[in-house]
Amino acid sequence: MFFNSRRNVYDAGEGPVRHLDGSSLLRPIDPPKPQLIIMGAFVVAAIVIGGVLLFNVLDNVTHSAERAQQSVEQNLARPAAMESLPNLPSLIGLDNEGIKAAFAGAGYIIADKTAMSGGADDGSLDLIKLPSDVSVEQAALMYAQGIPKLSAADATLLLNGSWQFTTTPGDYLNMSVKYADFSSGSVEAAVQTALVSEGLDATTLGEAGVDDSGNTFQTGTVDVGGTIYQWRISAIGLSSVYDVKGLPETAVYVGIRLFQ
Repeated sequence: MFFNSRRNVYDAGEGPVRHLDGSSLLRPIDPPKPQLIIMGAFVVAAIVIGGVLLFNVLDNVTHSAERAQQSVEQNLARPAAMESLPNLPSLIGLDNEGIKAAFAGAGYIIADKTAMSGGADDGSLDLIKLPSDVSVEQAALMYAQGIPKLSAADATLLLNGSWQFTTTPGDYLNMSVKYADFSSGSVEAAVQTALVSEGLDATTLGEAGVDDSGNTFQTGTVDVGGTIYQWRISAIGLSSVYDVKGLPETAVYVGIRLFQ
C-alpha cells in the first residue's frame, strides 16, 4: 500500500494457532518520510494551481471590460469603409461579372452573401467587402451568428472597413452600398463624408431632410454619359440598426443608392 509497504508478520504462538504481530499498532501513526515528501509536493502543487486559477478568475472579472474596450479601439483604428467605397457611377454599364471583376481588380476581399445564406441566384448581387484581416470563413461564421449577437469587439472587427454592395435586376438601374461610419461623429457629418467619398457633385443637390424612418438624407443627380441618374444618401445611428452593447454612440449606418 502507498502509506505502508510493510508486510503483515505473524507470531507462531502456542500450538497450531497463529496470531498477527500487534507490535505495529504501538508504532507512531505518522506516515513514513518519503510519503510525507510526496504529500507535501502534492499540497504545494495544489496551492500553486489554485492560486493561478484564482488569479485568472479575478483578472478576468476585473479587467475583461478593459480588454474588450482596447480590442474595440484597436479595431476602429484600422482603415475605415469610406476609404475603399466603390464609386457607384463608375459601375454603370457593367454586368454582374464585370462588377465582380472590378472589385477583384481593386484587391478587395469579397464575400458573396447570397452564397453564404444559400439563397437562389435571381440575377441580383449581394457582395460584402471585408476588412483585410477578416477571412471569408470568419465573416461567414459571424453573419451566421447574427451581428446583434456579436460582442462589440467582434462587431467592430467585422464592420469597420467593410461595406455591402447590392444590385437588383430589372430594366432600370438600382444599386447601393451600405456601411458603418465610426469616425464622422454624427449623421449629418456622415452624409457629407459619403458625398465626398463618392465624388458626387455638390452643385446638383436636391431634397434633404429626415424621412419617416428617422434617416437623415440628401438627394441629388449625376450625369453619366449623357444620362441623368438619381442618388440618395441616408444615415441613421448604428444603434438603430444593430443593437450591440459597447459600440460607440456616435457610430452611424450609411446607405448610398444610385438609381433611375
